[in-house]
Amino acid sequence: MRTPSALVSLSIALAATSASHAGFTGFTADRVLTAAGNTQYSIYANFDSVGLPSGKSWVFLNTYSYVNVQGSMQARHQDAAEDESGNPSCSWLADVNFLGSQARENDSWLSTTGLGTSAGHSTTIDANCPPFPSGCETRPTGAGWYDTSPGTQNLVASGGPSGFRIKLIQIVRTGNDLTNGMGAYAGSMSITYKVQDITTPLTGLGQFSIGIPAPGAIALMGLAGLAGRRHR
Repeated sequence: MRTPSALVSLSIALAATSASHAGFTGFTADRVLTAAGNTQYSIYANFDSVGLPSGKSWVFLNTYSYVNVQGSMQARHQDAAEDESGNPSCSWLADVNFLGSQARENDSWLSTTGLGTSAGHSTTIDANCPPFPSGCETRPTGAGWYDTSPGTQNLVASGGPSGFRIKLIQIVRTGNDLTNGMGAYAGSMSITYKVQDITTPLTGLGQFSIGIPAPGAIALMGLAGLAGRRHR
């Protein structure tokens, strides 16, 4: 994974709303500011070693049933003339980026390999996604993505709070979203994965969040806390 030049770094860990099988523990969102001053979120699927045989790895297969839970994603794209799939403007595909690493760091994309370079070019978006360029600022309800030929490129690597993780989404928002009033966004999705060399699919469901509540919401939260203390 290409690491952007970061001015600020923040890790937001959220437990999955439910995990249907051993292994998947939920999604996390890591936040950095790029050198260009935009906010980049890396959305990871996290796994532990429960149910994982010795010497084997988890293999990511696909996401499905994406839901916009709260707020507006406001995803930024910097991929004009970018990808080899021929998309003329905004695209969620993580193909070869002809505009270079800076463009890739400031672009929003999906992945099944954890990468936003040519190694992730086999990522395929479900047919129920709207045609480009519509729908580029968020993910459509019910949408998903998958690798047409899953293999070693989809192995889940070591890292994260529970031992293993893979990056599935990069969401970039224009500017610093903690100061420009973009507010919070939450999404949920289901995933399918398996144990390496075993065909039985496993599933998990989780939710992630980015950004912060609008100033009015923060004020209301403060008033609620004050009222709670008065009632004690």
